[in-house]
Amino acid sequence: MDSTVKILQDRRMSRRERPVVVAVCGSPGAGKTTVARATARRLGVPFLTRDEIKAGLGLSSASVAEDGGVQPNPDFHIAGGPLSLRAEAVMVNAARLLASSGVSFVVESSVLSHKLLDALLACDARVLAVHVVAREPVIDERLRARAAEGGAADRQLSSQFQRGEMKRSIFDPPGGVDAVVEVDTSEAGDPDIDPIEAAVVALMR
Repeated sequence: MDSTVKILQDRRMSRRERPVVVAVCGSPGAGKTTVARATARRLGVPFLTRDEIKAGLGLSSASVAEDGGVQPNPDFHIAGGPLSLRAEAVMVNAARLLASSGVSFVVESSVLSHKLLDALLACDARVLAVHVVAREPVIDERLRARAAEGGAADRQLSSQFQRGEMKRSIFDPPGGVDAVVEVDTSEAGDPDIDPIEAAVVALMR
């Protein structure tokens, strides 16, 4: 673990090596954010996630509700709506800036868009796609739990999954990446990051 972090730091400092970008994708409820955070922590690199960018954009356009709480923009609750598209654009621009500066990092989004991949490849980054998966009953249970505690967006995602509108193939990594690793989070406990680290080391050789 420590040797991988040192290699990434040394290459980041030199600015001569191509950055390595770990792009994590997968269905909502598959556990991709957990995997992405653990990977960034293991590698000691920055972490970009579209959901947090969207949350920030949502707060910047929110208003005060009658009860004194935060009232998000109505677009915030629409999965794939205007605010989601703005968050995607911000994430792509941030990823482009990091990669063009020679910084290795982890980026996470349900679907790895061609805009994101094209931006990374234009910066000569080496891209490792990590597809996070889980058994359908496990994803269903996780989404139902989130819907029970969350807002309209979580309920929408849970309903879409139950209607069969979120097939695993939708979230497959696009072609053109340097390598692909699949991580299954169906079992309880911490995700296995070792195959991801091994793939990063292989890309740096």
